[in-house]
Amino acid sequence: MKKSVISFIAVMLLIIFLGVTAVTGVYIPGGWTMPFRDTAASDTVDTTDTTANTDTAADNTADDTANQTTTDDAATDGTATDDTTVNTVDDTATNTDTSDENVAASIKAIIPSVLDTENGIRLGLDLVGGSRIVYEAQIPDGYDMSNLADDMNSVQKVIRQRLTDKGFTEATVTLTGDNRVTVEIPQITNPEEAVQTLGTTAQLLFMDADGKEWLTGEDIAKASYGYGKPTGSEVADVHYVQVQFTSEGRQKFAEATASVAARSTENGGDGTNQLYIVMDDQVISYPSVGEKIDNDSCVISGNFTRESAQELADLINAGQIPFSLTQVELRSVGPQLGADAMRTSLIAGAIGVLLVCLFMLIVYRIPGLVACLALGFYIVIEALIFSLIRVNLSLPGIAGIILSIGMAVDANVVIFERIKEELRAGKTVKSAIESGFKRAFTAVLDSNVTTLIAAAVLFFLGTGTIVGFATTLGIGVIVSMFTALTVTHFLLNRMVDFHIRSPKAYGLNDHALRPRFAVIKNFKIFGSISILLVLTGLVSLILLPFGQNFFNLSIDFAGGTEMEFAMHQTVDQNLQTEIGDLFKEVTGTEASSVTSSGDNNENVLIRSTSIDSQKREAVIEKMTETYGLAETDIYNNNDVSASVGSDLQRAAFLCAIVAIVLMLIYITIRFELTSGLAAIVCLVHDLLIMLSVYVWLQIPLDTNFIAAALTIFGYSINASIIVFDRVRENLRTARKEPFEAVAERSVWQTMGRTINTSLTTLFTVGMIYILGVPSLKQFTLPLIVGILAGAWSSIMLSSSLWGFFRKKFRKKRI
Repeated sequence: MKKSVISFIAVMLLIIFLGVTAVTGVYIPGGWTMPFRDTAASDTVDTTDTTANTDTAADNTADDTANQTTTDDAATDGTATDDTTVNTVDDTATNTDTSDENVAASIKAIIPSVLDTENGIRLGLDLVGGSRIVYEAQIPDGYDMSNLADDMNSVQKVIRQRLTDKGFTEATVTLTGDNRVTVEIPQITNPEEAVQTLGTTAQLLFMDADGKEWLTGEDIAKASYGYGKPTGSEVADVHYVQVQFTSEGRQKFAEATASVAARSTENGGDGTNQLYIVMDDQVISYPSVGEKIDNDSCVISGNFTRESAQELADLINAGQIPFSLTQVELRSVGPQLGADAMRTSLIAGAIGVLLVCLFMLIVYRIPGLVACLALGFYIVIEALIFSLIRVNLSLPGIAGIILSIGMAVDANVVIFERIKEELRAGKTVKSAIESGFKRAFTAVLDSNVTTLIAAAVLFFLGTGTIVGFATTLGIGVIVSMFTALTVTHFLLNRMVDFHIRSPKAYGLNDHALRPRFAVIKNFKIFGSISILLVLTGLVSLILLPFGQNFFNLSIDFAGGTEMEFAMHQTVDQNLQTEIGDLFKEVTGTEASSVTSSGDNNENVLIRSTSIDSQKREAVIEKMTETYGLAETDIYNNNDVSASVGSDLQRAAFLCAIVAIVLMLIYITIRFELTSGLAAIVCLVHDLLIMLSVYVWLQIPLDTNFIAAALTIFGYSINASIIVFDRVRENLRTARKEPFEAVAERSVWQTMGRTINTSLTTLFTVGMIYILGVPSLKQFTLPLIVGILAGAWSSIMLSSSLWGFFRKKFRKKRI
């Protein structure tokens, strides 16, 4: 008993210690200190990644070869060039108070506080705003204007890639008009610092192992993707990149390849016969050269996919764009979700967690108390990790956290429901706890692993906001699984040691959920309801490539209009709402966002789907009349491109396909192919219902849709796996009982878990919907529908679909 008390107190003190650490952080010297330090005595923000040797898309996907040369070595991080100091800034460069230089240099964040956005968690544009930079292409004489659109797309792509490489996954890059590109970098409120972070525009170099520069982008005429047998010596068709040179570039390339080829071991060299293609001081490809190449073009081939070859061609083209970019605008911008978005989100989240704890206490009693303590441990550990790795936290990141909190509670619910079953079977509390954890382990493991597979695919193949979502989700799932299987287990055993051994104290009651209706036998009814619900989303999705759009595509996907006015007053949340209502009244269109911008947040920036010139003039007239503005107060009135470019859309689609395939493989290994097919059908079902809601309510389809879809992607598969695990367990003990009867029993045995988990997840999401700003409501409503759809499909459809596929594809039982 004494040891149990001591160990329990030790765990509680550890949770408190970690919680205090998460809030205060650890800084040296001086030990504990709150993050609200005087600016002069604080670290300046190191806004860049201090390692230049990060992977680019081309590094990860290609082992390249030069035309008629030997194959490239495996693509690895930064080789050959001495660039270890590239992309770094002086930690005291912006500290102008020389009297405090020693203090500034001596204070270092060992564990950043969650409140310290300088050294810890990065907040996205949608939550805190940032800096806005506009570049304009300087078109030279004789330029072929038919190439402008493609060249500007290449500029957009390379800038987005550069920001992602530097850790700013939530930054946005959009094309404005014909020859401008707008970059918005979150959290950096000092515009000059944002320019320093972004660096110069694309610089392409061809270098040897000694760092000698042989060619630049100006020597490249064009790079293009191809598929076939480029040299004629290939056994099968391959994906490749063809690089065409200018006349001067051909001569330089011949000299470069002659020099590099001499380094091959075959020619008596040291084997460093690679020609490094470097973009912004990062190696994007390094083909081996075996002989001098004196041609108008060369071919780079190897283990390319179509996407990776096209990516390399685009990067090379971006480095040889025949015009320069001039900075024409530099200013700060406010949060896209509104000035109160961060505050209301935190309040809603806190209330949601409290409701979850209250629910767990009422339903599970002592285990519910343990779950609350474990949830506290989970939250502080997750917060510490997020601070240490400087995670990008925006709305998609918050979605990942919401999902992982739901899964943290879900693991406890699965375990507690199994404990209650063991208690009903007559076991003692201690025995029921041990047996409950043992029996729940496979369900917790399989459900979390499938979600981790999705998170890993999104992280490694995704870009932009997808990476932010995957990071928070993946970390959350790992921490939640650890918490449920260790902390919860430890604390429950301590409760038994404290002589709390009444089964009723552990949630046992006489109101166990009993079958009320036949689920499997009524599959046709439930299936018909689902077909009606998904039909709108399915038809809308099918018709979209044929030019029939039933979605309310926002400016993020379709491009649109951007207007900016000087208001000569602070643009707060109330004024943003007021201007948003004015815009809708005049145009009949909901603004995609209304944010503050400029010095002291005295400008307002309105983004919407495209409106014609007549409506624009009406908006200007109404704004001028209402707020007494002059003509000089109209700063912007432009068309802008989609911020979610084709590359981001393609990345999201590719991630989804790869994740589905990998999850199907895992489920097939752990269960069988037919159950994997059933799980995927349920997943698609839930996503289509969410799409139907977007069509029915005409909710703007924006970047937040990607976050909502990915959240349901992880949530749905988790719910189905829990049911399948119980079916698998029951099948092992079933004798000659038909699959339908086993599935029916399993559905009802797991129904309590499904309902309770859905409720706890809805508490957090629902509070954000109730208390959040309007833009947050547009995000959380489809999420609520998706969660309900996931509960419906896991209960009413998953096992029935498994049985259906078993009849179609196999005869024998497991």
